[in-house]
Amino acid sequence: MGNSYGYRAFPVLHRLFAGRYAQMRLFSRSSRVFLTKDPESTKYADKERIVVEKFQPDITFLIEKDTFVTLMRPNSGPVDQDPITQQLQAAINILSNHSGTVVVDRQYYKTHSKDGVAYTIQKRIQQDKNDFEDLSVSRKDYETEFANESARMATIKNENVIVNNVQDQLCPGDRCYFYNRDNLHSYYGDVANHLTSEGLLLLEPKYTEIIEEFLLRLSSRGSE
Repeated sequence: MGNSYGYRAFPVLHRLFAGRYAQMRLFSRSSRVFLTKDPESTKYADKERIVVEKFQPDITFLIEKDTFVTLMRPNSGPVDQDPITQQLQAAINILSNHSGTVVVDRQYYKTHSKDGVAYTIQKRIQQDKNDFEDLSVSRKDYETEFANESARMATIKNENVIVNNVQDQLCPGDRCYFYNRDNLHSYYGDVANHLTSEGLLLLEPKYTEIIEEFLLRLSSRGSE
């Protein structure tokens, strides 16, 4: 479930499950959000709720861009009493109450590249320019920018919810590069910062771990 970010990740999840499911569904719509209140329309979020309530999935992945940058807004008072945090928790509870396991991807850093990272790299290569160091951000700057989102996501305590910190996978060191420095393949494909196949490749190990552990638990329950 999610928006275009979830749509991009679906083929990866589909491949990693490798047919080990009775039914697998994708429910996504560009730009819409579920975790926070959508200021343009709540119709899609309402439909997402109905889908998960009716389908009762063994596992639900929620992968969405924080389209309206709601999670990064300053907290109004204690984080657990903040209205945005409370809306977040209410949305999580809907998924948690109607799914065996819930996986929620955290937000990853959005570049501020005017033309998009992939196009910028291509253009510089064509111009015989070899300096790409500006296509990165320090880990500290990322953590500062996402401090409010981090604080809100840390309040999620549902036992069956896995909060997947994708930024740790995209940026394992002190500096977050927007491209693979070995082959100059961009991790971001467009100005909306959708991940390319190169970027999604970095997320595969954690997705694999989550899926394999889930299937093992499911198999164990079935044999009891």
